[in-house]
Amino acid sequence: MILDVAKELKELESSFDKLIDLSDLNPINFMKRLHLYRLKGYEELIFKLGKEKALCKTSNEKKPYLEKYKMIYLSERKMCIRILKELDKEAVSLKYPKSIEIIIKRVLESRKLYSDEKSLYENIKNYLKLMIKRELEETNQLLYSLKKYPFEYINTPDSFIGPEPVYRYRKDIILYKDAYITANEGSHYSVFGNENTSEATKNTLLNIIAYLSGRPYFYFTENRSFNKKLFNLYEQFDLLDMLRLRKKNFFESPEDEPLHLELPILKQVKGYSTVHFKDSQHEMLFELYHASLKQFESLPRCVFLFRVFEYGAQNHYKPLMKPANYDPVDALNYYINEIMKHNYNPLYYVDYGTYIDEKNEKVVRKRDAKYVNFVTELKKEAIKIKKEWNKDSYLKKKDLGKIIYVHGRNAAAHGGSGRGNARYDYSKNYKLLNNVNIYLELIARYLIELFNPQLKNIVERRTEYYIAENKSNAFSNK
Repeated sequence: MILDVAKELKELESSFDKLIDLSDLNPINFMKRLHLYRLKGYEELIFKLGKEKALCKTSNEKKPYLEKYKMIYLSERKMCIRILKELDKEAVSLKYPKSIEIIIKRVLESRKLYSDEKSLYENIKNYLKLMIKRELEETNQLLYSLKKYPFEYINTPDSFIGPEPVYRYRKDIILYKDAYITANEGSHYSVFGNENTSEATKNTLLNIIAYLSGRPYFYFTENRSFNKKLFNLYEQFDLLDMLRLRKKNFFESPEDEPLHLELPILKQVKGYSTVHFKDSQHEMLFELYHASLKQFESLPRCVFLFRVFEYGAQNHYKPLMKPANYDPVDALNYYINEIMKHNYNPLYYVDYGTYIDEKNEKVVRKRDAKYVNFVTELKKEAIKIKKEWNKDSYLKKKDLGKIIYVHGRNAAAHGGSGRGNARYDYSKNYKLLNNVNIYLELIARYLIELFNPQLKNIVERRTEYYIAENKSNAFSNK
């Protein structure tokens, strides 16, 4: 039987007093219900409509439901506004049994919304106004999303994503074209699409998030064993190793400094719980960069980062400079100059100012905790690396582009150079490759932002927002 939404709404709107009637609440569930208070009837109606829509198999079958959702949200918004006005005029009589007055007071006190200077009636009325205003705000958001992104009501979950978490706020929906990612089935995240959503769109969505977060992700396969292997592997990844390897005594040091890369705060659409990535004309660039994030050691990372540079040289440097005889060294030198002037999207990590002692028994504090921009630190290290290479008896004879090309491409990608091949001697050649990677990482992120100006400032820069949400005592103690 098809749900008659118009009839249901007419009955809801005509039962005005019942919308805020507290008298028929089950005392057992009362505290929970009051905590999450909403006007009666609308959630139940949306649930019924959702069950009916779930029986549809195609996008075309689901499209008529968009208008039904709109009818519900408009009715809910209208009744929220009406009740707020009536409460202000004290034209509504609040109904609640005296037997639960103590429970009501306890709930309001627990939320710091009870004033001893006011009567219980006044406290309840003010609380209901607060919750109805919140409901009104959420309903306006739903109406906005329904109009702007109707495919949210058409798409269905496709693949799970690992490792977790994928982004910072679980309530957020991250959109790209006609696909989106959001929390699904408990702690998991999924990509949502429909029969018209391309695999390229879903992959690009995940690739963009990987760039912004500085960490690798993957869509689950049917093979659970393989998923587990990837999950365990990617959980160990840490882009901060590029900074750790810069320490002279890194391989000899017994100390472990817990630096923690943070998920970025992405700016929402008009304050709604929606992040919208606008279309990109260079989706392959995100894919190439994401592939580099999946390489955990310096040598393979070098090879994969160089692919990002080559994409940029082909699609930007050559059309811009129109060289008669293209030399990648010239292109590298050009981009090295550009990266030091570029204002990047930030990628923060937490420097807790502590280290774990040699016996792995206690945490020792060296300095105050702080948030540090990873990209800014890479720039600082790039300046230091240039000075170090200028002092090296062999490297000082070559310019930066030549060093990066010879060691970052020829020595890393090929095996015909004999002793000149890149090797896994961690304290020497391996650290040289890491130095090359720092330049290539900056070039790669520069190219992504050059080709995708729509992503400029999509990441919150103000560190006070990150500090406010940090769960550690390191900042509160400070």
